[in-house]
Amino acid sequence: MKLSGARATAWLRQAAQDCPGLLLFGPDAGLCAERAERVSKQWISDPDDAFAVTVLSADDLASDPARLADEMVAQSLLGETRLIRVRLSHEKSGAALAKAIKVLDERPETCAARLIMEAGDLPPRSAIRKAFEAAKHFIAIPCYADSQADIAGLVRTTLDDLNIKIDRDGLDAFVPLLEGDRRLARSEIEKLALYKGYGQEDGAVVTLADIRAVAAGVGADGLDDIVFAAMSGQTSVMDASLRRALSGKTSAHGVLAALGRHITRLHQARVKMQSGASASEAMNALRPPVFALRKAAFAEALHIWPEPALARAIARSSETERAMKSTGAAAEALLGRLLLALSNYAARRRRS
Repeated sequence: MKLSGARATAWLRQAAQDCPGLLLFGPDAGLCAERAERVSKQWISDPDDAFAVTVLSADDLASDPARLADEMVAQSLLGETRLIRVRLSHEKSGAALAKAIKVLDERPETCAARLIMEAGDLPPRSAIRKAFEAAKHFIAIPCYADSQADIAGLVRTTLDDLNIKIDRDGLDAFVPLLEGDRRLARSEIEKLALYKGYGQEDGAVVTLADIRAVAAGVGADGLDDIVFAAMSGQTSVMDASLRRALSGKTSAHGVLAALGRHITRLHQARVKMQSGASASEAMNALRPPVFALRKAAFAEALHIWPEPALARAIARSSETERAMKSTGAAAEALLGRLLLALSNYAARRRRS
């Protein structure tokens, strides 16, 4: 049986004790995990009890497809309800598992254990998904990414519970960073709450400056400062930021990886612009989204760099990566030459 929307929310709030099993699937792995934890606490008294919980992987079931049914009907030695946790990374045994679910659904009274299966974004043709959705007693709940309104509500509610407020600018900058993964959202909200002292100070308010200081998406050790400056033609800023990063714990390989990601995202946005999208539309389509405080610099780079030049920059970055791995030349020197070449090109384009 498939439940979604308000029906799924209501069921998750009080999971039916007579339900033999639950499939959680969809693109938001963090939401799947969060819901799995919520239901496990309702179905058994101690989800951390190794004797009460059996964890199976997709490989376990691929090597022994009958094991799921065996575990589901096996009685607990202590007479308590057991929990079977399955994390499905592939469907090599999908047909066999679907058949097992169908058989168990026809005789739910034989199920001595409860099943929680977490899967990825299963397509409608998935045998396992179809088996759960067609069942009378087993439940399938899709876990899609939260909307921005949902995330904003989660941020406000969580911070309010800790006596912390967040201003509009801070919320507008924070929410886009959390899209696509409920677990990431929870983690980043927790980090933000810790930064603000868990509301121990009366009148604590999260501002835009706080978001920039602690939120996901701001490059560690100034990586964003390096790559944004390089692609905008700000050579002196790039050089100073690079020196600071390399004098710390940041490796040349780490900087190159950040540069490669940044150039690739610029190229993706530039391709969208060639198809008729505006710079703003192209940036908003990127995932993860461009951090609010970096949008102006990102847009500037989009206007500096034509698509063919970005394609060449990607190729040049790949060549530098190979050279750093295969030659005896100093990685920092190779990285420096690449960054200088990119920055000089951008500076010339800005002046022209």
